[in-house]
Amino acid sequence: MQVAIVTGASSGIGFGCAKTLAEQGVAVLGTGRDADRLGELERVIGDPDRITTLPIDLTAEDGPRRIVETALERFGRIDFLINNAGVGSPKPLHETDDESLDYFLGLMLRAPFRLAREVIGHMRPGSAIINITST
Repeated sequence: MQVAIVTGASSGIGFGCAKTLAEQGVAVLGTGRDADRLGELERVIGDPDRITTLPIDLTAEDGPRRIVETALERFGRIDFLINNAGVGSPKPLHETDDESLDYFLGLMLRAPFRLAREVIGHMRPGSAIINITST
């Protein structure tokens, strides 16, 4: 069975990706910050052999390592990484302060890079990394 990690799986596009992958027979590790919403993903998929979730802050220093370890412990392999986690509340350039910029870059650039770097050594030929981003 192929295995996918989907970040931002607690809502929106990530939730839809995780659900669709599971429907196609792929086992999914869904990550997000909201444990309750991840629990809803587990209920919707309804097959404990195809879904596990990990409530986690992707920007935490140990986040990428914990995600990869969880996927390998639970499923024994990783075939796909869908870097989807993000937030949507952009402001015009002249209204964006450095703190907001650092937060957005940390979540939507640094975290996906770090997770891809952590996972790539465990991927086999034919695997894929998909990065979904926003403005």
